[in-house]
Amino acid sequence: MMDRSDDVILKVDHLSAGYGGIRAIDDISFYVKRGEIVSMLGANGAGKSTLLKCLSGEHKRSAGEITFDAQPLPGHCHQIVERGISIVPEGRQIFYKLTVLENLRVGCCQRKDQENIRKDLEMVYDLFPRLEERKSQFGGLLSGGEQQMLAIARGLMARPKMLMLDEPSLGLAPIIVNQIMDTLRSIAQSGTTILLVEQNAVKALNLCDRAYVMNVGRIVLEDSGKELLANEKLMHAYLG
Repeated sequence: MMDRSDDVILKVDHLSAGYGGIRAIDDISFYVKRGEIVSMLGANGAGKSTLLKCLSGEHKRSAGEITFDAQPLPGHCHQIVERGISIVPEGRQIFYKLTVLENLRVGCCQRKDQENIRKDLEMVYDLFPRLEERKSQFGGLLSGGEQQMLAIARGLMARPKMLMLDEPSLGLAPIIVNQIMDTLRSIAQSGTTILLVEQNAVKALNLCDRAYVMNVGRIVLEDSGKELLANEKLMHAYLG
């Protein structure tokens, strides 16, 4: 059942999207409550990344309705950012020839509130002290873990109501993955809603409040992270 309560910040109804004749997302519905961490899980090709692209305005949906913060979601990327959704894309996609500070300023380029921008810079430096140490270094000189920290910090500089992340643990050492997951928990505790697409199902389920499992473009199951983590048959069938 779709939750209709006032604390739902994102509501997706009967969303479909595809590429040519291939339907990557097939009539899915789900919701995210304000302040939650919600994970989207599934094998490669399940439709998770396409979903985030639809929510960020990068890919057009062919059917369905998306409501964010009680209003229909606009169709253009810059409007979606202005409404309060920020994405940390797969592969980080930082600007290698810009410094750490310049990358962070790209994240808030649509904002005019300079005093709050200064406060948010202090906030992301508190979350990621390594970035403050390297704020004058080019992004391309950072380690993989530092680049992921920068990508998350850049997303936060838009001051989003909801932060979406696509495979933040990809290619990182386990100790760095643990640090990233701990930081995401802190971000959620500070009031930012998180929608997480993640191949590392165990890490994601330990972190999230609720999770949806996708398979071949459809949502096949929804439950709390703890309940899904305890379901060994499901983990084997859908998550490997």
